[in-house]
Amino acid sequence: MYTYNNYYYRGTDYVPYGKLNVETAPSSTAVSLTEAKAHLRVDFTNDDTYITTLIDVATQVVEEFTRRKLMDQTLTISHDEFPQYIDLQVGPVSSVTHVKYYDESNALVTLATSEYDVDTKIKPGRIYESKDGGFPNTFDRPNAVVVTFQAGASSASNVPAAIKQALLIIIGRYYEQRQDVVLGTQVQELPLMVEHILTPYRLLEL
Repeated sequence: MYTYNNYYYRGTDYVPYGKLNVETAPSSTAVSLTEAKAHLRVDFTNDDTYITTLIDVATQVVEEFTRRKLMDQTLTISHDEFPQYIDLQVGPVSSVTHVKYYDESNALVTLATSEYDVDTKIKPGRIYESKDGGFPNTFDRPNAVVVTFQAGASSASNVPAAIKQALLIIIGRYYEQRQDVVLGTQVQELPLMVEHILTPYRLLEL
Protein backbone atom coordinates (compact mmCIF):
# COMPACT_ATOMS: atom_id res chain seq x y z
CA MET A 1 0.00 0.00 0.00
CA TYR A 2 1.11 3.57 -0.59
CA THR A 3 -0.49 6.99 -0.48
CA TYR A 4 -1.02 9.80 -2.96
CA ASN A 5 -2.72 12.98 -1.75
CA ASN A 6 -3.97 10.99 1.27
CA TYR A 7 -5.58 8.36 -0.96
CA TYR A 8 -4.57 4.72 -0.67
CA TYR A 9 -3.74 2.60 -3.69
CA ARG A 10 -3.07 -1.07 -4.17
CA GLY A 11 -0.01 -2.72 -5.63
CA THR A 12 3.40 -1.43 -6.57
CA ASP A 13 4.56 1.84 -8.10
CA TYR A 14 4.41 0.36 -11.61
CA VAL A 15 1.50 1.63 -13.69
CA PRO A 16 1.14 0.05 -17.15
CA TYR A 17 0.38 2.23 -20.13
CA GLY A 18 -3.02 1.81 -21.68
CA LYS A 19 -3.88 1.60 -25.36
CA LEU A 20 -4.68 5.09 -26.61
CA ASN A 21 -6.98 5.68 -29.58
CA VAL A 22 -8.52 8.74 -31.23
CA GLU A 23 -12.25 8.13 -31.56
CA THR A 24 -13.29 11.50 -32.99
CA ALA A 25 -10.63 13.59 -34.72
CA PRO A 26 -10.52 17.39 -34.39
CA SER A 27 -12.76 19.37 -36.72
CA SER A 28 -10.11 22.06 -37.20
CA THR A 29 -6.37 22.60 -36.96
CA ALA A 30 -4.26 24.85 -34.74
CA VAL A 31 -2.82 26.54 -37.85
CA SER A 32 -5.12 27.29 -40.77
CA LEU A 33 -4.28 26.93 -44.46
CA THR A 34 -4.39 30.73 -44.75
CA GLU A 35 -1.87 31.13 -41.90
CA ALA A 36 0.42 28.48 -43.35
CA LYS A 37 0.37 30.07 -46.80
CA ALA A 38 1.10 33.49 -45.33
CA HIS A 39 4.09 32.02 -43.50
CA LEU A 40 5.30 30.35 -46.69
CA ARG A 41 4.57 33.49 -48.75
CA VAL A 42 2.50 31.43 -51.15
CA ASP A 43 -0.23 33.37 -52.97
CA PHE A 44 -1.38 30.69 -55.41
CA THR A 45 -3.70 27.72 -54.90
CA ASN A 46 -1.83 24.96 -56.75
CA ASP A 47 -0.17 23.71 -53.56
CA ASP A 48 -3.17 24.01 -51.24
CA THR A 49 -3.69 20.26 -50.94
CA TYR A 50 -0.01 19.66 -50.28
CA ILE A 51 0.20 22.43 -47.67
CA THR A 52 -2.90 21.03 -45.96
CA THR A 53 -1.13 17.67 -45.75
CA LEU A 54 1.93 19.37 -44.26
CA ILE A 55 -0.26 20.97 -41.59
CA ASP A 56 -1.50 17.50 -40.61
CA VAL A 57 2.03 16.04 -40.63
CA ALA A 58 3.42 18.93 -38.56
CA THR A 59 0.55 18.55 -36.09
CA GLN A 60 1.35 14.86 -35.65
CA VAL A 61 5.04 15.61 -35.10
CA VAL A 62 4.31 18.27 -32.48
CA GLU A 63 1.74 16.12 -30.70
CA GLU A 64 4.09 13.16 -30.50
CA PHE A 65 6.97 15.29 -29.22
CA THR A 66 4.93 17.15 -26.60
CA ARG A 67 2.33 14.47 -25.72
CA ARG A 68 -0.24 17.22 -26.20
CA LYS A 69 -3.38 17.08 -28.29
CA LEU A 70 -3.58 20.47 -29.92
CA MET A 71 -7.28 20.65 -30.81
CA ASP A 72 -10.33 19.23 -29.07
CA GLN A 73 -10.87 15.54 -29.81
CA THR A 74 -12.40 12.45 -28.27
CA LEU A 75 -10.02 9.71 -27.16
CA THR A 76 -10.24 6.35 -25.43
CA ILE A 77 -7.65 4.57 -23.35
CA SER A 78 -8.03 0.86 -22.66
CA HIS A 79 -6.59 -1.49 -20.03
CA ASP A 80 -7.00 -5.22 -19.54
CA GLU A 81 -7.79 -4.51 -15.87
CA PHE A 82 -7.83 -1.51 -13.59
CA PRO A 83 -4.30 -0.30 -12.75
CA GLN A 84 -3.63 1.48 -9.47
CA TYR A 85 -4.40 4.71 -11.30
CA ILE A 86 -5.11 5.50 -14.94
CA ASP A 87 -2.57 7.67 -16.73
CA LEU A 88 -4.39 9.35 -19.62
CA GLN A 89 -1.00 9.77 -21.37
CA VAL A 90 -1.84 13.01 -23.19
CA GLY A 91 -3.13 16.45 -22.37
CA PRO A 92 -4.50 18.93 -21.82
CA VAL A 93 -7.47 16.85 -20.62
CA SER A 94 -10.68 18.89 -20.48
CA SER A 95 -13.05 16.20 -19.21
CA VAL A 96 -13.64 12.50 -18.72
CA THR A 97 -16.86 11.36 -20.37
CA HIS A 98 -17.10 8.00 -18.63
CA VAL A 99 -15.21 4.96 -17.38
CA LYS A 100 -16.64 1.64 -18.53
CA TYR A 101 -15.57 -1.87 -17.63
CA TYR A 102 -16.61 -5.50 -18.00
CA ASP A 103 -17.55 -6.79 -14.58
CA GLU A 104 -16.84 -10.30 -13.31
CA SER A 105 -19.91 -11.63 -15.14
CA ASN A 106 -18.64 -10.06 -18.42
CA ALA A 107 -21.35 -7.39 -18.48
CA LEU A 108 -20.40 -3.89 -19.64
CA VAL A 109 -20.91 -1.44 -16.76
CA THR A 110 -20.35 2.31 -16.38
CA LEU A 111 -18.33 3.05 -13.27
CA ALA A 112 -20.09 5.53 -11.00
CA THR A 113 -18.31 8.88 -10.81
CA SER A 114 -18.31 8.57 -7.01
CA GLU A 115 -15.81 5.71 -7.36
CA TYR A 116 -13.04 7.81 -8.91
CA ASP A 117 -11.47 11.26 -9.01
CA VAL A 118 -10.16 12.97 -12.12
CA ASP A 119 -7.05 15.14 -11.89
CA THR A 120 -6.78 17.45 -14.89
CA LYS A 121 -4.24 19.71 -13.21
CA ILE A 122 -1.48 17.12 -13.49
CA LYS A 123 -0.10 16.82 -17.00
CA PRO A 124 -1.00 14.38 -18.48
CA GLY A 125 -4.30 13.84 -16.67
CA ARG A 126 -4.93 10.94 -14.29
CA ILE A 127 -7.85 9.05 -12.79
CA TYR A 128 -7.55 7.81 -9.21
CA GLU A 129 -9.78 5.75 -6.96
CA SER A 130 -11.80 8.11 -4.81
CA LYS A 131 -11.15 8.20 -1.09
CA ASP A 132 -14.34 6.28 -0.30
CA GLY A 133 -14.59 4.40 -3.61
CA GLY A 134 -12.46 2.00 -5.57
CA PHE A 135 -11.77 0.24 -8.81
CA PRO A 136 -13.65 -3.09 -9.07
CA ASN A 137 -12.45 -6.45 -10.33
CA THR A 138 -12.98 -7.11 -14.02
CA PHE A 139 -13.64 -10.03 -16.30
CA ASP A 140 -10.51 -11.67 -17.71
CA ARG A 141 -10.54 -10.25 -21.24
CA PRO A 142 -8.55 -7.76 -23.31
CA ASN A 143 -9.56 -4.11 -22.96
CA ALA A 144 -11.80 -4.81 -19.98
CA VAL A 145 -11.53 -1.15 -18.94
CA VAL A 146 -12.20 1.71 -21.37
CA VAL A 147 -12.02 5.40 -20.50
CA THR A 148 -13.48 7.99 -22.88
CA PHE A 149 -12.21 11.55 -22.49
CA GLN A 150 -11.72 14.89 -24.23
CA ALA A 151 -8.36 16.55 -24.76
CA GLY A 152 -7.13 19.55 -26.69
CA ALA A 153 -7.97 23.22 -27.06
CA SER A 154 -11.55 24.24 -27.83
CA SER A 155 -10.35 26.72 -30.45
CA ALA A 156 -7.13 27.61 -32.24
CA SER A 157 -6.96 30.87 -30.28
CA ASN A 158 -6.34 28.80 -27.13
CA VAL A 159 -3.26 27.06 -28.56
CA PRO A 160 -0.08 28.74 -27.27
CA ALA A 161 1.55 31.05 -29.81
CA ALA A 162 4.87 29.25 -29.39
CA ILE A 163 3.34 25.93 -30.44
CA LYS A 164 1.77 27.61 -33.48
CA GLN A 165 5.15 29.06 -34.40
CA ALA A 166 6.74 25.63 -34.11
CA LEU A 167 4.09 24.24 -36.45
CA LEU A 168 4.81 26.96 -39.00
CA ILE A 169 8.57 26.35 -38.84
CA ILE A 170 8.05 22.61 -39.43
CA ILE A 171 5.63 23.28 -42.30
CA GLY A 172 8.14 25.70 -43.84
CA ARG A 173 10.98 23.21 -43.59
CA TYR A 174 8.95 20.41 -45.15
CA TYR A 175 7.68 22.69 -47.91
CA GLU A 176 11.15 23.85 -48.88
CA GLN A 177 12.96 20.49 -48.42
CA ARG A 178 10.49 17.94 -49.65
CA GLN A 179 12.53 14.95 -50.75
CA ASP A 180 15.07 14.62 -47.96
CA VAL A 181 12.76 15.55 -45.08
CA VAL A 182 9.50 13.73 -45.72
CA LEU A 183 9.45 10.19 -47.08
CA GLY A 184 5.97 8.74 -46.93
CA THR A 185 4.93 9.14 -43.31
CA GLN A 186 8.47 8.98 -41.93
CA VAL A 187 9.83 12.34 -40.80
CA GLN A 188 13.37 13.21 -39.83
CA GLU A 189 14.29 14.70 -36.46
CA LEU A 190 12.94 18.06 -35.39
CA PRO A 191 14.96 21.17 -36.18
CA LEU A 192 16.86 22.31 -33.07
CA MET A 193 14.96 25.60 -33.01
CA VAL A 194 11.66 23.73 -32.87
CA GLU A 195 12.89 21.54 -30.00
CA HIS A 196 13.82 24.65 -28.03
CA ILE A 197 10.38 26.15 -28.66
CA LEU A 198 8.45 22.99 -27.77
CA THR A 199 10.47 21.66 -24.83
CA PRO A 200 8.67 23.84 -22.21
CA TYR A 201 5.36 22.39 -23.45
CA ARG A 202 6.30 18.71 -23.20
CA LEU A 203 4.17 16.68 -20.82
CA LEU A 204 6.58 14.42 -18.99
CA GLU A 205 6.24 11.72 -16.36
CA LEU A 206 6.44 12.91 -12.77
